[in-house]
Amino acid sequence: MYNDKLIINEIRNGNSIVFEKVFHEHYNSLIKFANQFLLDNKISEDVVQGVFIYFWENSDSIQIKTSVKAYLYQAVKNSSLNQLRALKIRDKYQLLYLEAMLETSEPDWMNDCEIVESIKQSLQQLPKQMCRIFYKKYFQEQSIKEIAKEMSLSENTIKVQLYKGRHAIRQILELATSYFFIF
Repeated sequence: MYNDKLIINEIRNGNSIVFEKVFHEHYNSLIKFANQFLLDNKISEDVVQGVFIYFWENSDSIQIKTSVKAYLYQAVKNSSLNQLRALKIRDKYQLLYLEAMLETSEPDWMNDCEIVESIKQSLQQLPKQMCRIFYKKYFQEQSIKEIAKEMSLSENTIKVQLYKGRHAIRQILELATSYFFIF
């Protein structure tokens, strides 16, 4: 504890050598720790670097009650959880955007490579006929009437398959995005 108070005082006084020592001592283990939450080494590095930058820039106002190590681990944990919340919000937004694009008659969503790739991956999990109908409608831009005629099915069957396909893709994408955010 006494050693930690000296370290904090030196960092508060702008001693970059002491700060660098703390940085090198904890950096790799903090990345591994963050990676347990984030499952992405690059994002984990960004989080840890952000914590160290905050620690250096705000050392005057930071109150450390236990140890520097404990403070850094808690800060990385909090920052990682905040990062996960931000990703979850972004993924939910993308999922809502995807649903809106599928519901619209505008083909503009086809220009968004990320959406198209997400849909194509999800299509592989659908039953073959549903997948073919969905592909014809949204990627080949065929009308319901054209698909029904080509596949020798009723237009109503095509509509039901498209509805079920959209619903199935929504569920697949929800499961895919929530998988990464369980903690």
